[in-house]
Amino acid sequence: MDSNELYTNVVVVHEEATGVGPQEEGDPGDNGPDNVPDDEDPRERDAFEIEKVVMEFRDEPSILHDEYPDSEEDEEDEAARERKRDNIRAGGGNLHYHQTFFSAIAFKEAVLDHALKTGCNIAQYKYDKTKLGFKCDGDGCIWRIYCAITKKCSKWRVNVYKNVHTCNPNGDCEMLNVLVIARLFLDSIRDEPEYFMPMKIEETIKRKWKITVSRSQCQAAKRKSLRWIEEEYDNQFARLQDNAEEIRESNKDSTVEVLTVTNDAGQEVFNRFYVCFDAIKRTWKEFCRPLIGVDGTFIKGKVKGQLLVALGRDADNAIYPIAWGCVQVENIENWVWFVRKLKDDLGLMDGDGYIIVSDRQKGLIRAVKLELPKVEHRMCERHIYGNMKKNHGKDKEMKKYIWDVAWSYNESSFEAHMTELYNYNVAVWRDVVKSKPRTWCRAFYKQGNYCEDVDNNSTESFNNSFVKARDKAFVPMLETIRRLAMVRIFKRSVESHDHNGRCTPYVGKFIAKEHKKASEMNIRRSTNDMYEATRGLDTHRISLTERTCTCQKWQICGIPCEHAYGVILEKKLEVEDYVCHWFWTAMWQKNYTDDLFPQGEPAFWPSTNHPNVHVPPPPPTPGRKKGRETGHNSRFHKKKKSYALAFEGVGTVTHGSQVEPSQGVVMSQG
Repeated sequence: MDSNELYTNVVVVHEEATGVGPQEEGDPGDNGPDNVPDDEDPRERDAFEIEKVVMEFRDEPSILHDEYPDSEEDEEDEAARERKRDNIRAGGGNLHYHQTFFSAIAFKEAVLDHALKTGCNIAQYKYDKTKLGFKCDGDGCIWRIYCAITKKCSKWRVNVYKNVHTCNPNGDCEMLNVLVIARLFLDSIRDEPEYFMPMKIEETIKRKWKITVSRSQCQAAKRKSLRWIEEEYDNQFARLQDNAEEIRESNKDSTVEVLTVTNDAGQEVFNRFYVCFDAIKRTWKEFCRPLIGVDGTFIKGKVKGQLLVALGRDADNAIYPIAWGCVQVENIENWVWFVRKLKDDLGLMDGDGYIIVSDRQKGLIRAVKLELPKVEHRMCERHIYGNMKKNHGKDKEMKKYIWDVAWSYNESSFEAHMTELYNYNVAVWRDVVKSKPRTWCRAFYKQGNYCEDVDNNSTESFNNSFVKARDKAFVPMLETIRRLAMVRIFKRSVESHDHNGRCTPYVGKFIAKEHKKASEMNIRRSTNDMYEATRGLDTHRISLTERTCTCQKWQICGIPCEHAYGVILEKKLEVEDYVCHWFWTAMWQKNYTDDLFPQGEPAFWPSTNHPNVHVPPPPPTPGRKKGRETGHNSRFHKKKKSYALAFEGVGTVTHGSQVEPSQGVVMSQG
């Protein structure tokens, strides 16, 4: 008898001794599927969901330039939404003998993935705090799995696994009960409660996993999800100040601010949140280029609002999250508040010598002008192109012309590309002129900061990583962002310290793109240590001493252009000797020397004396047409309007707390 069979015999004995598990919905004595008791601690579920996102995190790649956006970005928003709606579950369903899990929930979720992948009738047969077992209830099927906590490392380990299904799926799956359905669709219901109605849930389960559930199960599951959503916000918002205090205690000298407003009932209602960790801001100020990408993205779920982010760039040209905050709406007042916090934390003064890249959001543009009057504010070409698509339909051919204008490194190239655009489409050319291309074309950038960005691609990259966090409840969302920041720093610290080259991998990719043209250059030397590089009709003057080229690409990027690289090849020099220090491996390692300090789980957060924070009302919908509607009372709308304005900080008393690094004390905001 092999060890697996021995373990199986032990499991069978336990199974006989265990008896029947928890009562399922519809059992005698149950008042119906709506009364199914929760089988998990919400805190353990939150911990699992956060850990899952962290484990699935894939580091954002370096931002590469002069690459036309993917054609997928030209798709309609509705197509992208349909893809997201269908992405309910993406687990692999892979199990194996001696597989380990950090919690019982993680093990159950892996078994659920297997059930959804195979469509087999998986059922739980053993319920214990330290032991769990599942089997297939298919006719005569021998599939089963047993997992228990190991004494040595306190992890859950699979001790028995019979990986053979001797049955055929019949559309039944006992494991897919009301609670499981509710969890499967919780994030989707939080995002689109009107779309995911019981009938849609039933259809989705049948289509994706070939499993049949009843309409009443889906009705009960949706009601259960909605109750969880209500409870999670009521419970978690009350602890928002405790979360802020935990950040202050674990990461000294970090800036964290929770601002509230008092409603008519005397309750403290959430208004704003901001955090900038000390390790991050010190690193950015010392070892990152003076570039900040700023953007806002929607927060989904019960608390509608905006996540505001500020992102830098590391030596490998990958995103470096600096600070983030949450507000109810993107308006001038909230952007002024966020930009002012950044200015104070990063020591930006009047903005001279720094670069801000953003879209054309009016509130943000005004805030930057007010707080950072001397900053170089670049408009995001991606948003410019997006506006062009709205005005000119689905003309995908204009993409190349518009991006070529943005990528022009000198005025001669700019004028040539504008002429090409004019000859292609006069109407598009007029709109480009109206958009003030000098704010998003490289030819007009200040030199010396070595940032050639013409779009806010860094924030788009961050949003792609953030999308899973955005679907969570508010406090788990903030915790997920923090955990991802820790994982990002750790991964890049290992990568940078393992890298042997003098310059970062980004430089290698940059130079590789230049090599072919550089090798084709005809080089002529002048007596004043200047060089002339010619390729076809393209001729430019280069100075290796001054690190300049008349094409201006070297001065803007900080990495030799094809003309300078041609001279370097001709003289058999090392190209790394002419790369700006911002892209050295030594600088990359300094970017990721200091990490965030770990924080305790919510059960161990400090208890503050601040009043509980309550969920805010939905923010006013932008663009709503004026005029009285049938069945509406105008006096009611006036009252609601004044209440909405209160949450924008107009005519209200604001409360909260913050820690300023210089004082290190808690102050009341009045």
